Amino acid sequence: MFIRTLLATLIAALALTGAHAAACPPPPPGPPQEVGESDESHAARVAAFRAEQDAQHAAWLHARQQRMWDEADSVIIARIVRVSADRVDYWGDTQRVSLRPLRTIKGRRYSNRFELRYTDATSCGPMPAFDAIQGQVGDEFVIFIQGGRPSQRTVHQTAALTAITDTRIVEAISAD
Repeated sequence: MFIRTLLATLIAALALTGAHAAACPPPPPGPPQEVGESDESHAARVAAFRAEQDAQHAAWLHARQQRMWDEADSVIIARIVRVSADRVDYWGDTQRVSLRPLRTIKGRRYSNRFELRYTDATSCGPMPAFDAIQGQVGDEFVIFIQGGRPSQRTVHQTAALTAITDTRIVEAISAD
């Protein structure tokens, strides 16, 4: 009976803690050093493994940009005009940013200022994961909007101008 209780407790603990661990797993470890493999050879394999992981992440980011462009009603370039202190429960001190639209590169034109802030937190960090919330005054971002004027509710993603890889977005930014 004691073993069953212990086993049930262990399974319950793993189920409860496993949900958080799986929510934001660490990057996979590199391949282990094989028996007889030199340190240099192993370092080269680990570097190749990391490069492949980086390439997969870049491809995922690129695909996300393409999807955001396709789904957005409007896409604007906006500049941060103010940064102020904020706080998120269970995370701590953060910041909120006030942005001013500069240009519309897709859809309807907007000129009203709007604010973005973190509204929640997970084991991976504060949410939503908008690049712009981490910016400073003067930084410019591409803002993907769906469902009306730019606001916390209608902004679906943000990306620094330097992070744009989709050629359609690059061309829209370059067009004047």
